[in-house]
Amino acid sequence: MNGTTFCRTAAITAGALALSVTGSALAQWAPTERVVMVTHSAPGTGNELMLREIADIMNKNKIVPRQVAVESVTGSQGEKARRYVTFQNKGNPHMLAAYTPQSLNLPLLINSDTGWRSFTPIALMAVDPMLLVVNAESSWRTPRDLLDAARQKPKQILQGGGSYGSSASMAGKIFEDFGGVQFSYTPFRGAGEAIPQLLGKHVHFMMENPAEMAQHVKAGKLRALAATERLELLPDVPRFQDVGINARFPKQFRGVMAPQGISAEAAQYWVQALAKVRETKQWKEYVSRNALVDSWTTGPALVAFFEEEEKTYMRLNKEMSLLKPGN
Repeated sequence: MNGTTFCRTAAITAGALALSVTGSALAQWAPTERVVMVTHSAPGTGNELMLREIADIMNKNKIVPRQVAVESVTGSQGEKARRYVTFQNKGNPHMLAAYTPQSLNLPLLINSDTGWRSFTPIALMAVDPMLLVVNAESSWRTPRDLLDAARQKPKQILQGGGSYGSSASMAGKIFEDFGGVQFSYTPFRGAGEAIPQLLGKHVHFMMENPAEMAQHVKAGKLRALAATERLELLPDVPRFQDVGINARFPKQFRGVMAPQGISAEAAQYWVQALAKVRETKQWKEYVSRNALVDSWTTGPALVAFFEEEEKTYMRLNKEMSLLKPGN
């Protein structure tokens, strides 16, 4: 960690600690103009829909005294949105942004100055769990059965999923590292395209969000072996740690950030506003409907979480040869 990065992290941690210690005493600031929530995703996609849900809850319940709107700033794999929020709107307390693993990892891949330290961390709201599934006609009934098969047939067990470098491929890499085996990764344009390949036995397993796969598990066409979190949608599926797979999978988090340079009072205001959002029936229904896991992290714990995730992604990026030369 260079001096600039250390100072920036120390400042973020100090600010987060101030929020956690002084609590409501800091929350004297309130919006005086229209609030904009920015996403790097196109309209209708997961992050954009999450922000629309939050904005709708804030507006309906008058959590915020000004109108809250959502804006999509797409392009350059999210870099355009990141620069728009944290540099063009530096110090603007009337702007928030969706923050995801892609937001954290892409700056690492392209050696950009728009990493998480260039934002003001506000809150982690929810997590997309990862679900390990195989074809229901497979003989594998536990994750260790799958690892045993891969041990007997190196590189012959095929994982299907999105593009190489996606969350699915990284989860598979962590799983194979834990088992000391080697899978072969077969990329598709997304989980929606990979699922028919698993149903048709053209690939052997997948590790994806349960929202798209749960219907096939319930229909008896796919078998769920384990998940990274306890699932309300599939309550009988064990967590990886419950079956002895103590690997650390990156969390597919959905968070909210603010531009750099906002006051501690403004940051605390948004922490408290989002805490009120989480208490509503509408938010709980949104989480359940999208097969998410409710997760709440703020303050120093959020800074520590980002530091740990960054280390994990840097290791995976190097091991999977994803970094550009010179990074």
